[in-house]
Amino acid sequence: MNDKRVYYSELALFLVTIIWGLGFPITDIAITAGFGENTIMFGRFFTASIILTIIFYKRLKHISKSIIIYGIITGAFLFLGFYFQTLGNVYTTSSNNGFITQLNIVFVPVLYYIFFRKKVNTYNIISIVVAILGMYILSAQNGSFSSINIGDFYTLICAIMIAFNVTTGSYFQKKYNYDPALFVLINIYTSLALSTIFMISFDTLPNIGVVSYWPLLVLGIFNTALGFLVQSYALKLSLPTRVSLIVALESVFAAVASVLILDESVTVALIVGGVLIIFGVLITELKPFHRKFQQRKKVNEL
Repeated sequence: MNDKRVYYSELALFLVTIIWGLGFPITDIAITAGFGENTIMFGRFFTASIILTIIFYKRLKHISKSIIIYGIITGAFLFLGFYFQTLGNVYTTSSNNGFITQLNIVFVPVLYYIFFRKKVNTYNIISIVVAILGMYILSAQNGSFSSINIGDFYTLICAIMIAFNVTTGSYFQKKYNYDPALFVLINIYTSLALSTIFMISFDTLPNIGVVSYWPLLVLGIFNTALGFLVQSYALKLSLPTRVSLIVALESVFAAVASVLILDESVTVALIVGGVLIIFGVLITELKPFHRKFQQRKKVNEL
């Protein structure tokens, strides 16, 4: 495989991860402008669906009944993930929202075990304990589980839903060998349909100028359409572990962007809790390197 292609794909993903981090304070700006969470969802998925359809419209002729069914299932989880992430941002800080969202990486191995009987090892268990401890430090008020911030709880649901999306999406694509671009399109269309229903049912548009709609366009073009394209390309060329480690930086960029753009406070709880969550993610993702080290060690001992 061309090393330059791998390098450029990972560099592009790194830049997209910065954009994803910026998406948390941008979402907060949209909320402050008066947009409901469903309208924000509609804006980002409507924009993304147009862009991705223009790019991949020729592949729609290969659509099948099974890819529609399984694409709708995973797309529903994608919608719920973004929905609870956006709802969580209404009640908590963008920094917390970014860190807690990363818990989805920790939950994926657990879901694989529950549904597909893929073994959960010691690293997975340790990572969950460390990451949940980090969330508690981030979220607990007055040192009590009973007073955890409701926004952080919504974001935790977001992380679980994204983990469901990743787990089911990976399983279905590997089992049926679906075209990734076409599968992503079905996911986006499903999320757009659900966002439209929820927006019409529960939201009203704020009385603001057209210029104030820029956060929805940014989220749709860069955070959703470009993000999915680059991540899909990187997953094809690079190792999943390397991709996950790069994506894990999203929460760090979210915290930095929130401090710089929204003037959020840098607290001890934010630093300690955020570090623990990232450490929990790293424990989950770095275990393959541990196995390689053990294998090399055994070879050297022969």
